[in-house]
Amino acid sequence: MNFVDCLTVRLPISKAKAHQTSKGFLLSLALCMGLSSALASPPPNPKANPADPNKVMRIAFPVPETGFDPVRVNDLYSNTITAAIFQPLVTYDWMAMPTKFVPDAAEALPEISKDGKTYTFKIKKGLYFTPDEAFKGVRRELTAYDFVYVFLRHADPKNRSPQVSDLDDKILGFAESRKQAVASGKFDYDQKHPGVYATDRYTLVIQLNQPDRNFLSLLINPYAAGMAREVVEKYGFEGVMGNPVGTGPYMLEKWVRGSKIILKANPEYAGFVWNFEAPANNLAEQRIANQMQGRKMPQIGRVEVSIIEEPQSMWLAFSGKEIDVVAVPPSFIEKALTPKNDLLQTWVSQGVNMYRSVEPDIRYQFFNLKDPVIGGYTPEKIALRRAIIMGYDVDEEIRVIRKGQAVKAQQMVSPVIAGHDPNYKSLVKFSPLSANALLDQFGYKKDAKGYRTHPDGKPLVFTMYSSTSSIDRERDELWKKSMDRLGIRLKVKKDKFPEMLKQGKQCAIPSWSLGWTRSAEAEFVMKLLYSKTIGQNNYACFESPEYDAYFDQLKRLPDGPERVRVLHNMYRLMEVNGVLGLSSTSIATRLSHQNVEGYRKHPLLLGDWIYYDIQKP
Repeated sequence: MNFVDCLTVRLPISKAKAHQTSKGFLLSLALCMGLSSALASPPPNPKANPADPNKVMRIAFPVPETGFDPVRVNDLYSNTITAAIFQPLVTYDWMAMPTKFVPDAAEALPEISKDGKTYTFKIKKGLYFTPDEAFKGVRRELTAYDFVYVFLRHADPKNRSPQVSDLDDKILGFAESRKQAVASGKFDYDQKHPGVYATDRYTLVIQLNQPDRNFLSLLINPYAAGMAREVVEKYGFEGVMGNPVGTGPYMLEKWVRGSKIILKANPEYAGFVWNFEAPANNLAEQRIANQMQGRKMPQIGRVEVSIIEEPQSMWLAFSGKEIDVVAVPPSFIEKALTPKNDLLQTWVSQGVNMYRSVEPDIRYQFFNLKDPVIGGYTPEKIALRRAIIMGYDVDEEIRVIRKGQAVKAQQMVSPVIAGHDPNYKSLVKFSPLSANALLDQFGYKKDAKGYRTHPDGKPLVFTMYSSTSSIDRERDELWKKSMDRLGIRLKVKKDKFPEMLKQGKQCAIPSWSLGWTRSAEAEFVMKLLYSKTIGQNNYACFESPEYDAYFDQLKRLPDGPERVRVLHNMYRLMEVNGVLGLSSTSIATRLSHQNVEGYRKHPLLLGDWIYYDIQKP
C-alpha cells in the first residue's frame, strides 16, 4: 500500500481534501502511522543520543554556505551541514579502504533483483525526526514514504534540484514525471510513481531504467535522505533552507548567514558504538582505531562553525585555539610543515596531530560557451579559449600560490577517484609562444597599445569572475601576468560565492575558477560537461552531442579498456574545445589540537563529527 492508498483507506474524506490543510495532512499521516486518535506520543527513545552538550567542537569554513535544503543545495559546505542533519539509507564504513557500503537508515544493504534494476530497502524502525513545530507535538518516525517524498521533490521542477542529472536517466519514470509537471504547471506529490514507491510503512522500492554500477553511491548523499513533507509544507520553498529537520545526529540551533552555524545533538538520534577496523598496513589509522574502539558515539554535543574567508584569519584562529581543527591554507603551509612535509616541532610539542591526504577534488577554470566574447564553437572562438588556457601557468600557481601542496591535473578525475587513469597525459601544455601564434593565426591582432582585438577589429576584453579571498587575489595577479604575455586585456569582477553560484547556473559568468570534490566515481565528475546539466553543474554551458553520447556510454560500461577509451575521448573533446582549463588536485594538510581525539578524514563522507571525540575544557 503506497502513501496515497493509506490516506484513502484510513480517512473517510477525499485525498484532495486531506491535503488542502496541514491539519488534514497531519491527521491522515498520524493514522497511517498507527497512532491513537488522541495523537498520544510513544514512550521516549531508550537509546538516547549519548552526545555530551559540554563537548564542543569549533571549526571554520573558508567559503560561505548557501542553505540547508538538501534537495536544492550542491556546494561542499552546505552539504557538510546537511550531511550531519539528514540520515541517508546507506553510508560508507568510516575506515575501510577501499570504500565499503554499510547501512544507515536502512536495516541492511538493499536486496537487488537478478536483473539489477530493482532495489528494495527495509527502513529501520524507531528512527525519529528532530522535534519541530511542524509535527504539532507528535514524535514523528522516519518511514519509507519520507524517502519517496524526497525523490519526488527532486523530480518537481519548481525545486530546480541540481541533482536532477544524477537521477533523470537512472530512475524509471523520473524524467517523464518532470516533463508532465512542466507541461501542467503542477507536480503531483500523491502520484504512485513507477520508479520510487513504498509497499508498506518500512519498505522502499526503487526501480531503475537499467542496471547501474554507481546507483548505491548516490544514496549516500544527504540529498537522498528522508525528509518530512509536513516540514517542507510548513516552512515553504525559501523557509525550509533555514529550517532543516532530519533524523541525523545533529540539528540546527542557530544560523547567521555567511557568519555562524551552530549545531547541537539531535535528542532523537540513538547513536552507535565505535567499532571500525583500520587497514592492516596503515599504522596511523590503527592508532586512531585503538584510541576510539568501544566508545558510544556521537560524543560531541555541539558543533560551532565560523565562516572565515581570509587564510590569515583562519590560521590565527587555529594558532590561538579558537578553532579545534584546520585545513592549513596553502599560504601558511611553511608555518606548519618542514620542507620535507613533516610537522614542525613547535606543533609536535603542543600535541597537535597532522593528517595529510590527496583529495578527491579537481580545480578548473571554466569558459562559458554561451558568452558573447569567449563563447561559441567557431574555429576562432575555440582558438581564443585554447590560447587563454595555454597562456596560464598552472605550474607557477602550484609552486607559488599552492606552495607545492597540489598535484597538477592531467584529466578531470582526481587520482584517488575510481576511473582515474595514471597513464593519461593532457595535450594542453603551458606555452605562451604557441598561444600567441594561435591568436595571430586566427586574426586576433594587436592594437597600437599592444592589446589584442577581435578578428573584426573590436577590442578584446576577457572577463573573469573571482571571490574576495586572498588566494583568489593571488590567482588574479597570476592571470593578469599570464594574459599580459598574450596581449589580452583582463577584467576581473568580484562577487560573493553564493551569488556567483546562482549566476553560473544561469550561464551568466564568462569564466570562473571552481572545484569539484568528493565524487565516488568518474561518471559524476564527467557530468560537469553533460548538456543535460546546464543550469545545474555545467557552468561552462557546454553542449556537444558527441560528448553526450560518450557520457551515456560511460554510465553503462563496466570497467575495462572500452570504458578507458570513452573517458579518453571525453577528455580530448574538453581539451580541443577549450572548455576547461584544468589546474590541480589538492594535497590537504589538516591539523587538530590535542583535545580532539580520533581525527581523520574520509575521502567521501561529510559532516563527520559523529566519529570524533573531544576532551572537555
